[in-house]
This record gives sequence, C-alpha cells and structure tokens, in this order.
Amino acid sequence: MQYRQQLAPRKATQHGLSLVETLIYGLILSVLLSLALPALKDMAQRQRLHGIAQTLMLDLQQARSEAVSGAEAVQFQLDAHATGSCYILHTGAPGSCRCNSSGAAVCSDAGSPLKTQWLSGERSIAIRANVSSLGFQARQGAVTNTGSIDVRTAEGFGIRHIVSIAGRVRSCALGGSIAGLPGCPA
Repeated sequence: MQYRQQLAPRKATQHGLSLVETLIYGLILSVLLSLALPALKDMAQRQRLHGIAQTLMLDLQQARSEAVSGAEAVQFQLDAHATGSCYILHTGAPGSCRCNSSGAAVCSDAGSPLKTQWLSGERSIAIRANVSSLGFQARQGAVTNTGSIDVRTAEGFGIRHIVSIAGRVRSCALGGSIAGLPGCPA
C-alpha cells in the first residue's frame, strides 16, 4: 500500500513586529520614561548643586590659604543680583571689590581681585549668606566675621558651609541627604 503524503500548506513565518506590538512597546516605553525622567532631573540638579558647593568650599579654603601664606588679608565678598549670584575673592579693604550685575569684578584702587565666580539665576541654584563678606586675616587665617553660606535650589534643598572664627569650613545638608553630608541642625 502506498500512502500518499498530503502536504499541508506552509505557514508564512513572521519577521518583525506588527503595528499593534510596536504601539504597545511604545506605550510601555513612554510610561517608563515618564516615571524615570523626574528622578533623572532631580539627580542632575543635585549633582550641579554639589559641584557648585564644592567649588565654593575650595574657594573659601583658597582665601584662607592665600591670607596665611601672604602678608595681606583676603576678602570674600558675596553679591546677589536679580540676574544671579556672584562672589569674589580679593585683596584690599573689605568692600573694595564688588560684582556687577553681569558677574564681572569691579574694584577700587585699594582692591585687587583674585577670583570671581558668577552663578546665573537661570540655573535655579542661588548662593545666599547671613553675612555679605568674610575677611581672612593675614598670617593667621582667622576670620573677622563668622558666617554661613547656603547654596540652594529652588526646590529648597541645599548645602550650607559654616565658616568658623579660625577660618575653617564645615558643611551640612539642607532639606535632605546630599552627597553623604550630615543634616544641618534645626
């Protein structure tokens, strides 16, 4: 007996994705991105905050170091403008150098700028302090005014630098944990 083999028609194999599958994958991806985007923005904002605060701390330490190694006092002057925040390290009398509204140093004959740092108001990070200037004394590095300088975001979290009478700087976190810093006392 001969059996005749009946061949079933071959099914067409599918290559790629159908339109419905593509739409479902796109929907899932957009939901995941909408959940992750705020966290990524927050992380980027905290990184910018930490970088600015770190630069400020190094500049305060530089001011103290310059005063200790030199024969002249070094001043730290903070100016806030509608367009941003600015600080300047300079030699000379307190207030002999200021930042103008574009962040450039403007000094009288008695002052000489060492460094100027401008922080645009568009970045939503601002520098504020409870004193407008700090004076690091020559050869000792002690500070004439103690104070605290806050680097804050518009959301309210930030980093506070506290300058002691000896000119040393310590930092704490405002409004939550930032970069492993302890929280500031209330």
